[in-house]
Amino acid sequence: MTTTVAAVIMCGGRGSRMGKGKGKIEKPMIEIAGRRFVERVYLALAKSGRFSRIAAAVSPNTPRTREFLLSTGRVEVIDTPGVGYPQDLSLVLSRLVPEKVLVVPADLPLLTPQAVEKAVDALEGDLERTPAASIVFEIEFAEKLGVKPSVTVDGGGYCHSGITLFDAGAVCNSAVDESYVAMNMVELAVNVNTKDEKEVARRLLLVQNAQDLARDEGL
Repeated sequence: MTTTVAAVIMCGGRGSRMGKGKGKIEKPMIEIAGRRFVERVYLALAKSGRFSRIAAAVSPNTPRTREFLLSTGRVEVIDTPGVGYPQDLSLVLSRLVPEKVLVVPADLPLLTPQAVEKAVDALEGDLERTPAASIVFEIEFAEKLGVKPSVTVDGGGYCHSGITLFDAGAVCNSAVDESYVAMNMVELAVNVNTKDEKEVARRLLLVQNAQDLARDEGL
């Protein structure tokens, strides 16, 4: 890789669709198969070997996530006000100029190092044309998985994965022109926003683990 790329895990949202109440867990801290969402995303990014630095953007909405990340000593923590995703993202990118920055949501528990590598490879080419390039996938693909699209693009035919590669310097100095790369990959598509989607992720993770085991054993 000829350019320096940083990665940022976005961890500052309210996660309101996961439910409310006294016992509510911050979404990045929700566990699935023994690991927190944010741990799974971090490990996928770190093991890909593609990044010069890995940071996590937290907010007053996610104090336990902040505390946990600081306790690991492995992740750079960036504090944001938590007033909205665009505002938080703008602050994060301003801190990372002039690097290229891969932004990944904390709620992609099926993300793998291999998927990260494929995504970065695909997005780097598009970044030559626009200051932001994002992974999308077909709505039909999402619906077959049991995932409800939260952000659609290109006339509604595609879902936004939340994974975007930014040229931080260009984004901070101009209006954002975004291009899209379509990749129908389970690892990039299961963005967990509801309890039902958490169950979908849990089931798919069992399949993913079984496939990994089979490869390790040469089956």
